[in-house]
Amino acid sequence: MQCPTGNQNKAFTKAEARGQAQTLIDSADKRTTLRNAVLAAAGQPWAVAGWDPAGGAGQVLLGVLASDVRLAMRALRDYTQALSTPWMLPECKVSGAASIAAIPGSVYIKYNSTTGQCYVTKYDGRDRGVLLQLGQQQVGHLPLGLFDEAMAQAPPPLQ
Repeated sequence: MQCPTGNQNKAFTKAEARGQAQTLIDSADKRTTLRNAVLAAAGQPWAVAGWDPAGGAGQVLLGVLASDVRLAMRALRDYTQALSTPWMLPECKVSGAASIAAIPGSVYIKYNSTTGQCYVTKYDGRDRGVLLQLGQQQVGHLPLGLFDEAMAQAPPPLQ
């Protein structure tokens, strides 16, 4: 698979294209530890970062970088479910695309749990995964399929 970045084409491995190339997640035990850490961090107040999910300072920002819109939408759905934030269908901000399903190639989804802003755009970069911001603290790139590795849930709607 090829992806243009700047003036160069760089080959992606299959694992990179699916956001699975990080050594942090190269075993089931490490992925379980990472899942548990994300859920623990999201469930507890973190004063330094301005994060307090129970006290109203619980803004969750997600940035999903994926090789195609279907993987991005799965990741968005899975992370919003895991973090108990509202699911919303992203607005398509790709000119010429009749719908989200019609977006070819890699995409970026931006999600804000507080403002309700959620949109999808084209993305030509090499990174894949999910950027998670709790209050003022950002972590990532987390794996796209961290919360549904087997893709057991039905795909989310693309319209």
